[in-house]
Amino acid sequence: MRTSVVRLIAFREIRDLLRDRRSVFMVFVLPVILYPLFGAAGLLMIRLTAEQIIRVGVIGGEHLPSAPPLVQDEQFVEPERKAKSADGLMGGDDADLIVSPLRAVSVLAADGPAALRDKTVDVLLTVPDDFVGQVAANKKPVLTIEHREGEEKSKLASRRLRRVVEGWAAKLREERFAKLNLPKDFDQVLTIDDPASKKSTPEKAASEILDNLAKVLPFILLMWLVAGAIQPAVDLTAGEKERGTMETLLISPADRSEIVFGKFIAVTLYSFASVVWNVIWLTIACSVVELLLGHKVVNKFGLLGCVAIGFPMAMLFSAVCLALGVFARSTKEGQYYLVPLIMVTMPLAFWSMVPGKELDVGNALIPVTGAMMLQQKLLAVSNDAVPWVMFGPVLGGLTVCVAIALYAAVWQFRREGVLFREVGGSKGGKGFRLFS
Repeated sequence: MRTSVVRLIAFREIRDLLRDRRSVFMVFVLPVILYPLFGAAGLLMIRLTAEQIIRVGVIGGEHLPSAPPLVQDEQFVEPERKAKSADGLMGGDDADLIVSPLRAVSVLAADGPAALRDKTVDVLLTVPDDFVGQVAANKKPVLTIEHREGEEKSKLASRRLRRVVEGWAAKLREERFAKLNLPKDFDQVLTIDDPASKKSTPEKAASEILDNLAKVLPFILLMWLVAGAIQPAVDLTAGEKERGTMETLLISPADRSEIVFGKFIAVTLYSFASVVWNVIWLTIACSVVELLLGHKVVNKFGLLGCVAIGFPMAMLFSAVCLALGVFARSTKEGQYYLVPLIMVTMPLAFWSMVPGKELDVGNALIPVTGAMMLQQKLLAVSNDAVPWVMFGPVLGGLTVCVAIALYAAVWQFRREGVLFREVGGSKGGKGFRLFS
């Protein structure tokens, strides 16, 4: 194989790819638009969420004790908030309307179900008539919280109200202990020493964000990597068939394997460039988050590691896309063939995001999964040492897959029946033959 010929073909293909405005826009311009748009949308969502008001219908509010107050000036008195968890924005167990005020609305007992059904209130709180007397008698009065079934906002409002009532109940319990000359923590039989609970609010928020970023960032990079490989690979194979330039390339003195490797290098560099470009923008985004929180939320060295692992990943998808793209008669057909590639990649990517799954030799050998799990380890800010020994199995598994895909691409290029198939296919159902 002549390296000068391969280099010449690679430069030619890269030049043609850079002239394609559609692919350049999708790979390099679109991230510049999307990342600021996503950030602005997230900030807007937080602001709109904070301005929402939760309407709590209260039945029997006059029976509540005046001290400690649960409702004051038509607003529920909330306990001291802990650090806002990132799960509150991402649908975790603490997901709610975050800082939305709880407004109390007096409702008659007969009108309660109708008010909840007609969405006059978001959640309903029922206070028994003898609530104060039961508390004074050391009994356990029942406060009933009702929400609309099947509605997310009402469920979140119910969860939020429950936490407020639980905080208020803790104050009632402390008052009961004080009357009995008991310490306020009398009901606590042990003390839990958790260093994580001693972290400041910014540190807790940063820790939550980091845990999610360590899994999300490799997935985002994978999606852009695949997008950066599919379009160029289809254009350099099926696209050349449509334009009629494939025949010109085949009658040149270049060997078929040299043509494949030239195109492979071009697609790999184009796909890898999309990874580097997105890492730059992700670094900027993470820096902005760190500035807002005042705490480190991402390992910058890990982002460099993601770039390094992104190169063999780009080689893998470039080789697979070339092997599939050369079989297609047209660009449209090539895109159809590459859709299953995305469907196969998704389970491998999600497998790496399974909670509690650890990186070992078996997982490292799985293409995509092993690379993404290694990227997660590199991004994680922890005291654990980076598993350098896993680079060998990860790169080894990717190398084997790249070699197989390149062999398939060269084999396809050497088959005249594949290279010169007519656009539109044959009749009688024999047009779709992978090994015709």
